[in-house]
Amino acid sequence: MRHWLDPCRTVRNPLGPGLLCLLAGLMVGLYAPPLHAQKSDEAQLRQFQRANQYLRTGKTERAIKLLEDLHDEAPEDTAFYRKLKEAYEDVKRYDDALRLVDERMASSPTVSLWSEKARLLYLKEEVERANETWDRAVQQAPNRVDTYRTVYETLVELRHFRKAISVLKKGRTTLDRSDAFRTELAQLFGLDGQFEKTMQEYTALLADAPQRVSYVRNRLQTFVEQGQGIEASIRVLQQTIEDAPLNPAYRELLAWLHMEQNDYAAAYDVYRALDRLKEQDGTVLFEFAQKAADAQRYDVATQACEAILERHPDASVAPQVQKTLGDLYREWADADAEGLASTPDTSRYDQARAAYETFLQSYPGHPDYPNGLLRLGTLHLDAYHALDKAQSTLEQLVTNHSQAQVAEKGQYHRARIALLRDSLDRARVLFSRLADSAQESDLADRARYELGRLHFYRGEFDAAMARAKATSQNSAADVANDAIELKTLLQENRGPDSLDTALETFAQARLFARQRAHEKALATLDTLLASHPQHPLADNARFQQGTTSLARRDTAAALEAFRAVPERHPRSPYADRSLFRAGQLLEARGQSAAAVEIYNRLLTEYPTSLLAGDARGRLRILQQAQG
Repeated sequence: MRHWLDPCRTVRNPLGPGLLCLLAGLMVGLYAPPLHAQKSDEAQLRQFQRANQYLRTGKTERAIKLLEDLHDEAPEDTAFYRKLKEAYEDVKRYDDALRLVDERMASSPTVSLWSEKARLLYLKEEVERANETWDRAVQQAPNRVDTYRTVYETLVELRHFRKAISVLKKGRTTLDRSDAFRTELAQLFGLDGQFEKTMQEYTALLADAPQRVSYVRNRLQTFVEQGQGIEASIRVLQQTIEDAPLNPAYRELLAWLHMEQNDYAAAYDVYRALDRLKEQDGTVLFEFAQKAADAQRYDVATQACEAILERHPDASVAPQVQKTLGDLYREWADADAEGLASTPDTSRYDQARAAYETFLQSYPGHPDYPNGLLRLGTLHLDAYHALDKAQSTLEQLVTNHSQAQVAEKGQYHRARIALLRDSLDRARVLFSRLADSAQESDLADRARYELGRLHFYRGEFDAAMARAKATSQNSAADVANDAIELKTLLQENRGPDSLDTALETFAQARLFARQRAHEKALATLDTLLASHPQHPLADNARFQQGTTSLARRDTAAALEAFRAVPERHPRSPYADRSLFRAGQLLEARGQSAAAVEIYNRLLTEYPTSLLAGDARGRLRILQQAQG
């Protein structure tokens, strides 16, 4: 049997064709929008767009008239309602805005409309009525969480924090949920300056979910950066730890707050307890040591490492801690050496050397053994200037661990030793090999730059320029800026004759200074200034007199040389650097008033200097010290 819609089947139509046409016409009339309605919608859209344009150009009253007409025509249209209400608010016609809200509430008194009415009353400065209205908003649906969130969001937008706190606390009671709105209340208490209550909310959160400690730390970050509530938070955490000592999240948060206050000694005590609590055999304490080192709190970092080695000598982390202890003592000593003290303390270099030697003796099969050799070799080279010991240690690295990643760095430092011993041909051979074969591109670039410097020391300025240009082309290389400086030095100071006498003398002085032949370097610079007092190199030569005198710890001569640069060469690129160095030296000698004068002079005479920010920082520190 064929389907009843089969077009091949003949069906008798009892209605007749005329009646069918009439019904079809009626149906079209029912479903097609009338032409005048289409035009009305288009007109409303154009009018709405024109009102928006008026609002954007500040013609609010003209926009309001158009929007009022639109709202009268279509009072249920949400877009017209919202835009008109916003326009009323813009010109502080709060009564008119309230009238709009009341009209909407007549048919649907929702929580959001009650909250909106309260917001407008608050803006109208009728605070008591506003608070009562928010209470009525809550009463619309007091057993729903969304009710309190809706009102809370409105109150936070207005920064009406105490009312927001009251609403959420009421919600917590009404819903009979002590854990409700914890993060919202914690944030509100902080915004209202009630920091102890903030931390109480967060400790309650961590009691149930200790894994959320990172989330809590992120939420507290803004307050902590502004120095707000740290002491109050610490007190709450300390009490909480006494009450619940087995929750590690509390100690992690407490240690973080101590570190934010730069109180690494207190953080160390917390981390020691945390390491024991987690039974990590020093791993947690080692992580803290690295954080303390990043903050240049080497005293605490080394203390932590030594505690690990004493308490967990056989732990898996012990070898790495032993080597890191050497690194930390070395960084600490380097930081002290930069302090421009006339008599540097080498005891920390001695502690670094002892730590490296212990590592190498105790863990000969450790994967980091080659790096330990490199660190000990460069310590002999750069801290003690003991070339024979450095050579022996680096030879052991290059010979016995040639496949190690750091072996190439050992080759680089062997080339440096040849240069320091004045074996320039040997240095050239070693640097050339490294430039051609180094797997690490930065090391190859450094070797090429050193080849350029060797040409410079020998007075081979064309070859030096070629090397400097080639190396400086790779702007991503670590050594690019050094190569640019060498290129600039050559471009600006070649003489009119082919002898380049002044530049050759300067190059010889730089070589002597690098080889730590300070007396020869100073004598050569004196010769240069006596023979070529007006040469463009004169400012650089005086600056080098200062740095060389400083290297031999003659701070008086260094100060005199640095002061001479801006006096004799006020437009020199070394003038601001010389002033800053002079200020540092005066600080180190306890002459704070003179240092302040120098830093102020730098800011006055060289306001665009890259050192201006550093100078301001030093001035702030000096002024705080003077009270």
